[in-house]
Amino acid sequence: MTIHVNKKAARRFLLAKSGLNNYGAIGPSMGAALRRLECVQLDPVAIIERNHHLVFFNRLEKYDRSAFERQLWDGHAFEYFANAACMLPMEDYPIFKGKRKTSQREWASKRELHKDVERSIRQALADQGPLPSKFFASNKKVVGAWDHPTHATTKETSHVLRMLFETGDIQVCGRQGSERYFALSEDVIPASYQQESEGISEKEAGRRLVHKYLRAYRLIDDSDPRFGWQRMTAKERKAWVEGFISDGTLIPVDIEGATERYTVLQEDAEQLLAYETSNKRSNDAVSFLPPLDNLLWRRTRLEDLFDFMYRWEIYMPRHKRRYGPYTLPILLGDQLIGRADPFFDREKGELHIHIHEEPSREWSKTRKERVERGARRLGKRLDAEDVRVTMVTE
Repeated sequence: MTIHVNKKAARRFLLAKSGLNNYGAIGPSMGAALRRLECVQLDPVAIIERNHHLVFFNRLEKYDRSAFERQLWDGHAFEYFANAACMLPMEDYPIFKGKRKTSQREWASKRELHKDVERSIRQALADQGPLPSKFFASNKKVVGAWDHPTHATTKETSHVLRMLFETGDIQVCGRQGSERYFALSEDVIPASYQQESEGISEKEAGRRLVHKYLRAYRLIDDSDPRFGWQRMTAKERKAWVEGFISDGTLIPVDIEGATERYTVLQEDAEQLLAYETSNKRSNDAVSFLPPLDNLLWRRTRLEDLFDFMYRWEIYMPRHKRRYGPYTLPILLGDQLIGRADPFFDREKGELHIHIHEEPSREWSKTRKERVERGARRLGKRLDAEDVRVTMVTE
């Protein structure tokens, strides 16, 4: 059995599952939205605001930043590596056992080099409970994850905190702005989830993690190198998908005009087909998507279904950028119609947004007005006192 739909149906289905532009609701609370999205990516860049806050701003009518922090402090969520560094619902802790075990094996040969620092960090957390990262000071520098192999620029304590976090020995139990607070895992992971993690096999944890990935992406292609959020060869990815098709978990989807092969969860098939037969007109809702928004994770899918090529240029040299360092794709209805380059002058309370029209899209006067209104709504969510919108003609 293969489902046949057009691109518009596929787009609206994804938007409904993503909770964007009124195609679907995933609230009303931040916790409920996190569970529907499966996870939300974290990033420290805050040119206008951090990625995770912008994700929720676009999906919830009422959201304040403290709600995010409370998820951690109250033990409803934890941080680990899914699509990348992400916030995840606490009940998912056991299914990351395989990834934690892999990290433990990879760090095993290096732990002896830092055993004294590891011991002191563990002792401090055992004696004092949650502590901010800045508590752990060190004058010694080592070669860290982002360092050149011959340049030691990372504080040893930061290096060991990262190691203990990746191996699952400690957790980020809270945040205050950009400051992370750490605690021993046994002190903050609920006992029931610790017991489940001990009892589950790495194989079963990996299987359940693949299912979580499928729910997060909804329209799946096995060429995604992040498939299942685990290390797999192309052959292994294909085998997973073929197995899911055989047992009925996934159904092949033929999307008119698409170049990739897609599948959809059997439980979502009826909803996807409903968008194919729907005659509803596109709405005029506008969202400015942060660079690491869930919808943007699979860039080839974005190009395939939305006919929109997006590159985050923040790590490119300035002279090679076509747009700005924090370009936000503009979603109007079910189409990506352009890009916004924002800059937030916090001292003056001014949000400056340069709007770049996508050349292949038709921009009417009404469309421009809708985008400008959307930009001002974004400014209000960011607590900007003044929003200045400039239309850039290319």
